[in-house]
Amino acid sequence: MLTTTSLTYLRMSKKFTIIALLAAAASVAAVSCSKEREDSPANFYEEITKTDKLVLASMTINKIGEYDDESDWKIGKRIAVYSYNTYLTAYIDLSQLSPDDIEIDEKAGTAEITLPPVQTEYSGRDISMKEEHYRVTGLRSQIGPKERAELKEEMNTTLKKEVKSDSNFKSAVVDAAKRKAEIFFKKLFAQRDLNLTVNFK
Repeated sequence: MLTTTSLTYLRMSKKFTIIALLAAAASVAAVSCSKEREDSPANFYEEITKTDKLVLASMTINKIGEYDDESDWKIGKRIAVYSYNTYLTAYIDLSQLSPDDIEIDEKAGTAEITLPPVQTEYSGRDISMKEEHYRVTGLRSQIGPKERAELKEEMNTTLKKEVKSDSNFKSAVVDAAKRKAEIFFKKLFAQRDLNLTVNFK
């Protein structure tokens, strides 16, 4: 009687062991599938494109302009020098990213992303100008708000022409943006234990 009871207990123990092993295997498979879904290109794409515009770098450009209203028939001079800052920003439009731009090799633990090109735009300028020099002599009138506003618009037009003709401005802010993008996305993929290679279109 004791022998039968012990045999039954052993059989039940084996059964429980087999069930436990099957449950453990199913759990591991579920975790593996969950991680695979988490690390899928579609998942990364969805996470990355939650933000359409990723601003990465900004450059401050100082512009100096001179107001000189010298006249041969008027007594005195009206000379002033003003300056202000304008801001050039570099960003990536992530709405241009597609799921095909992300490749993942789970076995190798590597990934590759091809980002949209870095774009630049003017993101603003100082409202008021800084007076660097001011000299009104003789019988000349003071330089008024309208004249300062006209000078500022002329300075702004000239600045944009200078930036457009000199590629060093754009290159500097674009290069800075690319470096920051590479750091940002490599950290993002490293959280999933993936070594990322970053390319740009």
